[in-house]
Amino acid sequence: MKMGKRYKSLYFPALTIVATVITLLVIIAVSTYRNLSRERGRLEDSLLREGVVIMRAIEAAVRAAYPSTHPEPSYLQRIMEEVSREPGVFRILIFDTGGNILASSWAGIEKEKVRDAGALSLLIKEKGFVTRYREVSERERTFEIIKSFYPLSYKDPLALGWGTKSRVEPQEEVLSGWAKDKMISLSLRLGIFEKARQEDIHHAILMGAILVILGTGTLYFIFVVQNYYLVDRTLAEMRTYTENVVKSMADGLISLDNDGKVVTLNRRAGEILGAPEGELKGKEVGEVLGQNIRALLGSENRRPIIHDKELEVPDRSGRLIPLSLSVAPLLDEMNQEIGSVVLIRDLREIRDLQEKVRRSAHLASLGRLAAGVAHEIRNPLSSIRGFAQYFIHRLKGQEEEQGYASIMVKEVDRLNRVITELLDFARPKEPYKELYALEEILEHSLKLLEPELAKKNVQIEKAYEPTLPLVLVDRDQLSQAFLNILLNSLESMDGGGRIRVGVKRRSGSPSVEVAISDTGRGIPPEDLPKIFEPFFSTKRKGTGLGLSIVHQIVERHGGDIAVESKERGGTAFFITLPLSG
Repeated sequence: MKMGKRYKSLYFPALTIVATVITLLVIIAVSTYRNLSRERGRLEDSLLREGVVIMRAIEAAVRAAYPSTHPEPSYLQRIMEEVSREPGVFRILIFDTGGNILASSWAGIEKEKVRDAGALSLLIKEKGFVTRYREVSERERTFEIIKSFYPLSYKDPLALGWGTKSRVEPQEEVLSGWAKDKMISLSLRLGIFEKARQEDIHHAILMGAILVILGTGTLYFIFVVQNYYLVDRTLAEMRTYTENVVKSMADGLISLDNDGKVVTLNRRAGEILGAPEGELKGKEVGEVLGQNIRALLGSENRRPIIHDKELEVPDRSGRLIPLSLSVAPLLDEMNQEIGSVVLIRDLREIRDLQEKVRRSAHLASLGRLAAGVAHEIRNPLSSIRGFAQYFIHRLKGQEEEQGYASIMVKEVDRLNRVITELLDFARPKEPYKELYALEEILEHSLKLLEPELAKKNVQIEKAYEPTLPLVLVDRDQLSQAFLNILLNSLESMDGGGRIRVGVKRRSGSPSVEVAISDTGRGIPPEDLPKIFEPFFSTKRKGTGLGLSIVHQIVERHGGDIAVESKERGGTAFFITLPLSG
């Protein structure tokens, strides 16, 4: 965190200079723009006053020469030409609202027309005058002023607004009638003003360039100084990145010095060995991974490279943990050994999967054998049962012999049930899955057992989580699995007891858990690993196939089953089923 603050402080001067340069550039740009706008306004006011004075002079000359008659076109032409001799005047026109040119400072354009005369007349009536800039060539622009041509007497020219006229004198009525639809246009050159404006713009650009050069030089100096800190910063970032990678590894990583003592280890190594990281640092590797590791690491002069060596290491509780261990020498920048790197991988999950695969293969071969044996036994059993029933009818009146025959029928029926279960286990049906609520299937299984529950005085407790999602299952097969577990619970309680059934969603996993627990006599610890094996049973009349079939049904649904039990302390089964999409 401190290093990050130092990097920020190093960048602060550069950012300050950049911000200052940008701010000054913006100020210069805004100031130049405002000055240019202000100068343009003053220019327009000055040109407007100058143009109006010239127009008034032309109007006065016409009024003086022709006070009561129409002015001659030749006279107007001479006035236009005389006035246009001024260096600042570009062109003067007098035209009517139809666009016809009556007089012009340019000879020969009288036959042309002013295209927008009608629109200009309307604007003049509304505003009194019209001003506009016009491009007359690639290098020259003009400022044009257009107003009504009014060669009549003004009552008070200083007090009147643009276009405001005094009452027409009687002797001027003819002149007034002639001038009512006439307009005058005066175009003034802008060369001098454009040159001054360009000089202002060039000055502003020069100031901005000087400012940018000074700012760039300062930034360059700062960045040169800052490059000295680049290596330190890069190393710090690499160190942080490496530490995060090591901490996030799925395997345990331990580094050792030349004396075989633990220098560093990641979080996963501590989790595998069942001890905090700080507790293992500084310990000799034999204390951490067992004394056999010393022989694998070799001597200080000869450290072998080991790949995926499997061994069992005791954890803090003394329980052996199967590990896969890889070792490589740790080198410095001079390629000298300064210790070792040990990579450990927890094999407990892999061993569990291997055990499940082995068990599945064993059950598959056992199932094939059982299916063949059951098929061969079922046919003779049918014959035996038929003959036993024949003797029951044949030995009427001989109670003892008839009783023997009845026992034969019952035993054959019991053996036939065992064979049926054996065939169900050997050749299980593929589940036909549909969406069901697990609590409804449990309720159906409990309903079937109501007479036995009442007979044995067993109470049922239910704990169903509300708003549980539906699960994609085979209702009949899952009901059979629940019935088998519930029957085992019933048989474990002779003098009454309590069975608790519950369904809940598992946190952090897209699955639902069904829990069935009882207060029966429990299962001995030595029998717990065998309860799902076929033909294993502690009951006198049990076939040992009930829980095997349950395990098979749960597996075919993509689920998992676990059991917890204490002798004389009850048993609990936990069935986990995946949620449907």
